[in-house]
Amino acid sequence: MTALMPEQALQRFLDRMMARSAKVRRLVVGVSGGLDSMVLLHLLRALASSHGRELLAVHVHHGLSPHADHWVAHVTSVCSEWQIPLQVHRVAVERVASLEAAARVARYQAFSASVVESDALLLAQHEDDQAETLLFRLMRGAGVTGLGSMHEVGVLASPDNLAVPLWRPLLGVARQSLLHYAQQHDLAWVDDESNHDARYARNFLRNDILPVLRQHWPAVTQVLAATAGRMQEADALLQEMAAGMAADCIDGQHRLLVPPVLALSAPRQRLLLRFWLQQQSFLLPDEAVLERIREDIMMAREDAVPHVRWNGCEIRRYRQHLYAMPPLPEVPADWLAEWILAEPLLLPDGRVLSVSLPAGVELADCHVRFRKGGETLRGHGMTHDLKNLLQASGIPPWERERLPLVFSGSELMAVAGTSLRSTLLHNEVCFSVGGGMCPMGK
Repeated sequence: MTALMPEQALQRFLDRMMARSAKVRRLVVGVSGGLDSMVLLHLLRALASSHGRELLAVHVHHGLSPHADHWVAHVTSVCSEWQIPLQVHRVAVERVASLEAAARVARYQAFSASVVESDALLLAQHEDDQAETLLFRLMRGAGVTGLGSMHEVGVLASPDNLAVPLWRPLLGVARQSLLHYAQQHDLAWVDDESNHDARYARNFLRNDILPVLRQHWPAVTQVLAATAGRMQEADALLQEMAAGMAADCIDGQHRLLVPPVLALSAPRQRLLLRFWLQQQSFLLPDEAVLERIREDIMMAREDAVPHVRWNGCEIRRYRQHLYAMPPLPEVPADWLAEWILAEPLLLPDGRVLSVSLPAGVELADCHVRFRKGGETLRGHGMTHDLKNLLQASGIPPWERERLPLVFSGSELMAVAGTSLRSTLLHNEVCFSVGGGMCPMGK
């Protein structure tokens, strides 16, 4: 296999991406001060006349190394010499079980804070990093998606949903080629001492395992990186298959329809479940939880209300639908509040209750509570049991428990956030929860 030179790789990448990314006006470069990022920054500066974009270097001070201040000084000095603007972010890394993962989260949050909509973020991961990532994920039991490892082109997750492009232009370049380039151009870089600590799994793979594999298979990093590329292709095909199944199995409210899913084979069910969760930006569960969803939730009786929870998500079933949602906070059953209608009311779970009154309509102050059971609602000359009305409206049980009930004295006037109301209430009065519109049907 022929080694790709850094200059060639970056030029080809930029030619390809700039042709399809006219809105990108600035290239933001993550610069740690290490070999890889210094080469990338130097190359982008050298190719400035070719790409014609402004540059911005971003350095993240994690505060984990006694040499971190020296790294800031080094990056600052180089950027000053090369006349490249620099932003330095000092972050606090939560010292949890996986310090590497926590540092990575803090780093990407800093990158997100540096970019605007017309930017692209460039990172210097290379072929050896890709091989290492594939091995690392293989040891953790990853599937096709995980074994795809890092993508050359992606999107930076941003709290503002900016959809800033994330580019890794050196992903097909070996670290040895980057080292050769740096030596040729007399570049200086810093060395993170934690990269030699074998307690970290990636370091163990990089420093102890890959060198041994390379003795038997000299092209091992290229082969593994190529395998990651094939996994990405396979994953893309699977996503296309899942999207096709979703048309028949996922409705407009992002609910999974149980009967058509049960008609699928087990592998297709697992594929569709993962697709459904990814479309809603939930973390994927492990295999054991996925099987619980298939066996305990999807196979449950229609009148059962089972649920399963993992980090940041829970799945619930009601009738013939599966719902995915963030874990619901508890609401106190005995909560009661007097409500001065001129002001929105803060509910105990953080939602906000408000009212919209038509011109000329006045409403006395009310009190609000959650369901206790036995409530009735007056309508069309009859008194209706609220439980039956909620069931007939198709509102899932866990939502019923959280619906604010608006009373005037002992009279239930409305179920906020639904179209259920007393006929004593003006038809255009609307109670909304969390700022959402008042639903007009089931």
